[in-house]
Amino acid sequence: MITKAHDGLVGALNILFSKANIGKVGLSEVTVGQWKQVQDIVLANEGTLVSECGRLMGRLDLLIADLDENGESKGWIVADLKTGNPPKLKLNEKVSRQLRFYRDLLVEINPDHPQVHAEGWYSSNQTVHRADGPSVLDDAFAAWEGMRHSEEPLAATPGEVQCGFCEWKAWCPVWWSARRDGILPPGSMFRDEVVSAIKFDPESGAALFERMPPVGSDGELAHSDHRFGAILRDQALDQMRELMDSGYEGAIFLGSVRVDGKIVHIGDWCEVLPWTPLLKSVRE
Repeated sequence: MITKAHDGLVGALNILFSKANIGKVGLSEVTVGQWKQVQDIVLANEGTLVSECGRLMGRLDLLIADLDENGESKGWIVADLKTGNPPKLKLNEKVSRQLRFYRDLLVEINPDHPQVHAEGWYSSNQTVHRADGPSVLDDAFAAWEGMRHSEEPLAATPGEVQCGFCEWKAWCPVWWSARRDGILPPGSMFRDEVVSAIKFDPESGAALFERMPPVGSDGELAHSDHRFGAILRDQALDQMRELMDSGYEGAIFLGSVRVDGKIVHIGDWCEVLPWTPLLKSVRE
């Protein structure tokens, strides 16, 4: 790890030296004058960018002067240091969008800016990849607007990636309907369930649950003949006890239970929560 970090540092510095019109030089051979030459082109490092309205924020690694062959500044370069695998042909779209976001935010808050472009500096092979393309600020503001509180929830897009580690399933009816419709697989060793408690022993943690299949897509449930036994321990057992002690009689969401034959194990890695689908805002 130390060697990899060292190599990454050397790679990034070599790119910086080249941007200062300094040829390749060993770090132990860098003169005071050369280092001052490098410092002169660095306009900001680890700088925070905030839009005029305060809604958008980004943090850039480096802002440097873009020098011509005579050492004169012809603009600015927004540089982002990358330690991952360099692109084979062109930048990944997500990386390009990130770099252009920094570029566009810098332009937005500096109306008298010179020519600006953004680059990804890949230290592993010391390559520089420019991020060209249209502004992304309109999309960024639209995304921000989409996060405002609303009466209706966002349109659901269930899928294995989206729902895989989602922490909101106890409040979302869509994933359960998607399981019924075959959009989501049930899971093999670990799975989520919506159940009702048939029997529960708070001392041993033994329980018998009935799976409650969805009716429609708004979180309504039906009874079924599918029942399974479970052993609850640790945090999951405490959550189940609290539910039962409170007099709760509704459906229960079981998150990430471990299936082992006919018995389900529910422990610290699980969630035991009331099934409470949110169909509209409950905010006062």
